[in-house]
Amino acid sequence: MYRRYVFRIQNMSNCIPLQLPFKKVVFRIQLTREERIEIVLISGERSNRVIAADFNARHPMRPPISYATVSKLLAKFRETGSVLDLPKCGRKKTVTNEETSVAVLASFSKSPQRSTRRMSLESGISRTSLRRILATHKWHPYKLQLLQHLNEDDPDRRTEFAEWAKQKLEQDSQFTQKVLFSDEANFYVNGEVNKQNHRYWSDVNPHWMDPSKTVGTTKVMVWCGIWGTTIVGPFFINGNVKATGYLKLLHDDVFPSLCTEAGTFPEFFQQDGAPPHYGCQVRAFLDEQFPGKWIGRRGPVEWPPRSPDLTPLNFYLWGHLKAIVYGVKIRDVQHLKLRILDACAGISPAVLLSVCEEWEKRVALTI
Repeated sequence: MYRRYVFRIQNMSNCIPLQLPFKKVVFRIQLTREERIEIVLISGERSNRVIAADFNARHPMRPPISYATVSKLLAKFRETGSVLDLPKCGRKKTVTNEETSVAVLASFSKSPQRSTRRMSLESGISRTSLRRILATHKWHPYKLQLLQHLNEDDPDRRTEFAEWAKQKLEQDSQFTQKVLFSDEANFYVNGEVNKQNHRYWSDVNPHWMDPSKTVGTTKVMVWCGIWGTTIVGPFFINGNVKATGYLKLLHDDVFPSLCTEAGTFPEFFQQDGAPPHYGCQVRAFLDEQFPGKWIGRRGPVEWPPRSPDLTPLNFYLWGHLKAIVYGVKIRDVQHLKLRILDACAGISPAVLLSVCEEWEKRVALTI
């Protein structure tokens, strides 16, 4: 119900009216249900102007109504028998009602790894409505992440290593570039699991672990190192690596490749606590090559177990290489090796320098 107010805009200076067009300003005044009924009751046989004046006199504190408002209200009452507005047109949102929401949430509770696309096909509910229901009830698609489970004393050992590294950095700002970080990783001919396609719908973080492994597929084990702004390797290992094979790799391939024209050599050597690295002959060889300056399990500097976040190869190199290597379909083992070699050769020294800076930040965050 509306009333129109018309204002004439004039310039009263010097009493000379300006020839300006009229400007109409419309104020929307909503009548309550009780007010509408009151207008109908007092209507009788009187004109709409009289009814409007009577109503305005009864309610001096509210904005006045016009006779047009009274006319429209009485016409509506005669036509529909009601003073209420007709329901608005448009499709009602019945898809996301309580009954449907309960059914959708029950379905995702039973199969939390089901995608919204598949659920939409099975239920006939649009993906937009499904996402609206899930968002309303604060359900989230948790992404699969590869994590390491820490033991009780691991945080202390991680902090102890980080404090040692921080002390070295305070003594020498270039310390990170003097460490040869090393690690091994498996590359499969049939590619890796695409974690982007794995979601777990839940209203709380389920800390879900995927037990699936790639079994019986052709693979290549790769050893790589990061030394300052240089990639050492990659070197390929046939079959599963053992202590004797790992020692042969270090002696025949890795350390001879470190000889440069400038005669420089890494000051520290880092490896994780994998069983092949723990062999007595391996530790004796490292004691000879890096006396008092190698990092590893039972080494002069103890490497904290289950700390892939502190290894540049884990938090950068392997993920970067696999993203490039698996950019095309791998035909065979030889094709896989060529892709790995090309990917390593394409990493610039500037990127590796940023990786060293990132490692220093992670050391500080660990503390």
